[in-house]
Amino acid sequence: MKERIIQHTQALVNDRHLLVALLLLLLAGVSLLVFLAFGIDPTERQVAVHYTSFGTTNFYREKWYYLLSFAVYVVVLMAVHSVITLKILQEKGRELAVVFAWMGLVLVVISAALLFQILKVASII
Repeated sequence: MKERIIQHTQALVNDRHLLVALLLLLLAGVSLLVFLAFGIDPTERQVAVHYTSFGTTNFYREKWYYLLSFAVYVVVLMAVHSVITLKILQEKGRELAVVFAWMGLVLVVISAALLFQILKVASII
């Protein structure tokens, strides 16, 4: 097990383009976590988390700590995407691993845009 971890780490360090992509993924994820830490306001009011035009009420509300699940999503996204990237590097090769790492960065950027809008709505209502 120890040898496999060392082998994966050496393969990652030798490929600078993949290393930069994974470091940017982790940096963007940590930046998003910091944004969430300062953006979530713990209050007694409830936050609108779901909208539908089919139910009796249009907005469904939850407590403020529902927004913490987005932080858990970002952590899981960073961890799982990094591990899968290393596995793809080992099994399929460098090209697919680099594309997968950059797609992870795209997912974090899309998540940041969505979370910004969710926090904007949560602070209004």
